[in-house]
Amino acid sequence: MGRILRLALVLAVACTPTTAPSASPYPTGNAAATAEPRPTSTLTFAVGADQARFIATLVRFVDAFNAEDLPGATALLTDDIVGGDCDYARHELIVFRNKSEATAWLRGRAADHDRLHIADIVNSNPDPLTGSRVVAVSWLSRTSALLPRPMGPHGAAKVVFSQDGSAIRAFNNGQAPCDPSK
Repeated sequence: MGRILRLALVLAVACTPTTAPSASPYPTGNAAATAEPRPTSTLTFAVGADQARFIATLVRFVDAFNAEDLPGATALLTDDIVGGDCDYARHELIVFRNKSEATAWLRGRAADHDRLHIADIVNSNPDPLTGSRVVAVSWLSRTSALLPRPMGPHGAAKVVFSQDGSAIRAFNNGQAPCDPSK
């Protein structure tokens, strides 16, 4: 019986980690310096309430865009929205400077059955006054009746949010040349 107790004690000590886990649920130290390459998909993450609001607004906008829901998409834009996107039929950059022009752009994208598929959303701007309300959106692919095959748009879209994060103030998704073959 004593031998069994000693064996159990040895096993318990051998199976106990030598370092105590941190009480914090967040990584300590410089995460960027020790970070491994980001996985293409993950179910674990941490964002603050304001970041969650910005991401939710963007995802609602992309969902409305993809569903050809003009009222839903335009409701997520400020009246002074500015931005741009490529018109692949005419191979030119479309620029909009207010909600009316943005609605016309959305109407054209809906008519072409345009779809945007999010790859990732990042914010690398540390400026607390402006940077916290700006994200870059990389697209996994873009499909449209005008495009012979799905494509990944050049670069990333720059999205700027209203102060409270409930609407989009800028949506720059285009850069010249607007040629899907390049």
